[in-house]
Amino acid sequence: MRSSMLSIKLLFASSTPQVALLGLLSFMLLPGCSSSPSSTDTNKQITKTPSPDGMDKNIVDLVNLKAKGANNSTSSSASSTDTRNVYLEQASQRLADVPASVLSQYQQAISHMKNQQWQAANSLFDKVIAAQPQLSGAYVNKAIIAMDQLQLDQADALLAQAIAVNNNNPYAHQIKANIARRQGHYAQAEQGYLTALTLWPQYPQAQLNLAILLELYRGKLLQARQYYIAYLVSQPNDEQAKRWLAGVEIKIQRAGLTLPDNANGAG
Repeated sequence: MRSSMLSIKLLFASSTPQVALLGLLSFMLLPGCSSSPSSTDTNKQITKTPSPDGMDKNIVDLVNLKAKGANNSTSSSASSTDTRNVYLEQASQRLADVPASVLSQYQQAISHMKNQQWQAANSLFDKVIAAQPQLSGAYVNKAIIAMDQLQLDQADALLAQAIAVNNNNPYAHQIKANIARRQGHYAQAEQGYLTALTLWPQYPQAQLNLAILLELYRGKLLQARQYYIAYLVSQPNDEQAKRWLAGVEIKIQRAGLTLPDNANGAG
């Protein structure tokens, strides 16, 4: 049973894009908006719970809360109550001078992505970038397409471009960290997830991915527990994550470590 759970978690942690979870893309055209991979390597979901690499409807719901938003905290603690999203805060300013024709092309590209018409989507994103190279979401979405085609190096380069034009894009950092993890660059992946959480402290998929990374690849069990708990605050119905949290708590006890009374004491 233990090895079976580990296999499931590893499979979750090596997923590729699934267009069904691109809802955020059509909702927000930010300095461009983005999504992150959320299916398995065979493009089939294992469960109905959010995938560790995913951006599902729950994240779209959180994005809709942006107006209730922001404060000036810079904490990236797993237990942070900071609801800001730096990327969304700057959206209106960065979109102010973008022509309607470009936004229309962006929306058409999103529609093509949903229909898995990758070539048509790529072509339109290229036009968006040519007209408005500061829209980081266009690079992120091209990276998602590249990942779907297992072109990880190309995807990584596109995400680097997205970060270069807008370092405040948490989705770019999150997806880039996923690639780093899949390539065995665990310290780099950890830093990527932490950066994403600095920009959006309550970013569910970054919390979950970081928890998995810390548990399976970094040996930081207490910190992993902290991020599992933080993730479950906003995703309380994720039964799989609850089981993973219980599992890491067993590992902590078997390692002879003191199990904190609450999430604030973890790490």
